[in-house]
Amino acid sequence: MWGKILAVAAAMAVSAPALAADRIVDVSSVDGVAALLREAGYGAEIKVGKDGDPYIQSAVGGNDFQVLFYGCKNKVGCDSFDFYSWFKKEPFFSTEMANEWNANHRFLKVAIDSDGDLSEYAYISTIGKMTYDNFKDYVAWYGSTDAELVKFVAERRKAAAPTAAK
Repeated sequence: MWGKILAVAAAMAVSAPALAADRIVDVSSVDGVAALLREAGYGAEIKVGKDGDPYIQSAVGGNDFQVLFYGCKNKVGCDSFDFYSWFKKEPFFSTEMANEWNANHRFLKVAIDSDGDLSEYAYISTIGKMTYDNFKDYVAWYGSTDAELVKFVAERRKAAAPTAAK
């Protein structure tokens, strides 16, 4: 009997660190996501948009982004959010360029908005919660994919630049 109790206790002790690493977090509130961003080492300033909706201003890899929330009531109960950023309108932005990016990138999508800016967004559902490690991975993944987009835009800018006269 004591052997079984000790075996169960040993198994629980070994699995406890793994359980701590998989801490479940609620990402359905603006304040909660801001706190998680800060805990993960990112800045997170809660602001209010022109439409009156709250959002988070942050940065990763030296690039600013916003976290835009959907389906919230008083900053809680949000059903989703986007990591969102944009590039100011440039002459070479086109739907063809956006389609080229989107055809090769599954989660970070781009579109040309009504002002001609190149908008980027990554949609995250908040239904069902997630692990803290998964949340950190989403932010890091967004940062690395955003860096790929910065490079993609720079390459298209260079290709669109008129060649110098000789």
